Amino acid sequence: MRIIFIVFMYFSASLAHGFELNGMHDLVLSNGQGERVVVGKVSFTPLPDGRAEFLVTMSESLEEYFLAMRPFRCLTGPRQRLCHFPVAREPAIVSRDDLVPLEYALMFMRTAPGSLHVDAFNGIFYRLQVTGNSISGRLYELDMDPFITPDSIPMERRKRPVREQDLSLGDATGHWLPFLSIEATNAK
Repeated sequence: MRIIFIVFMYFSASLAHGFELNGMHDLVLSNGQGERVVVGKVSFTPLPDGRAEFLVTMSESLEEYFLAMRPFRCLTGPRQRLCHFPVAREPAIVSRDDLVPLEYALMFMRTAPGSLHVDAFNGIFYRLQVTGNSISGRLYELDMDPFITPDSIPMERRKRPVREQDLSLGDATGHWLPFLSIEATNAK
């Protein structure tokens, strides 16, 4: 009986604490029709103050394209191509309450499947939050111009240029993969 109690207490504590910013996790894009694509990995290294350093590594299965005079790693679907547009922020550190540097590292631009061009207005920004045993994000549309021409924004905003008024909630039915999740590797 004592062993059952100890197991129950351990299980309860782990459920209450939820997602840990520690170790390797899958980066998954998905939609409401059940389509799920693992597009990379996110590795978290805990820091003594409760925050964590992170490193995003996109999957080798993403195709390489040279669009708008720069290389992109892209995932092409039936109605959209999603091209990873990472914006590195130093330091690459997050906490459960501040996932903004990770949001910047996981930005994309969308194009038509056969397009040879990208449009800065077609940015994709996933607002992230810790939800249970994963981090989940919903797609917001964003004009990427502040990242393409950073001199166009005031100096005090350059570290975190995205403001609430810059984001428009994306229509989940109008986008191929409107949801992002960071979950335990090999979780189904």
